[in-house]
Amino acid sequence: MDLGEAIRPHPQGCTIRFEVAPGSSCLAVPSGFNPWRRALGARLTEQPSRGRANLQLMGEVAKALGIPKDDIEVMSGHKSALKVLLARGVDARQAISLLGPRIDEKG
Repeated sequence: MDLGEAIRPHPQGCTIRFEVAPGSSCLAVPSGFNPWRRALGARLTEQPSRGRANLQLMGEVAKALGIPKDDIEVMSGHKSALKVLLARGVDARQAISLLGPRIDEKG
């Protein structure tokens, strides 16, 4: 599992690719790694209406990285299952070390 394919350096911090499954029965961010899409998985309990799933994803990623929600932004994929988030102030290695163990916990 090479999380470096999903988490990349960015001048403001790092970008994180997610493949999102809204409307799931349980919340898991990240929920795994898809090597074909080079993206972390995210199971969200919110439905994809009025941006609620995006807000839940941003909040959970911010919590996992220990940064304010305002430092997370959806750069692309606002209405798509494949999203790219910008995490300001977090370098890629730090994000990998914080998110990687959370994937292993969930199996």
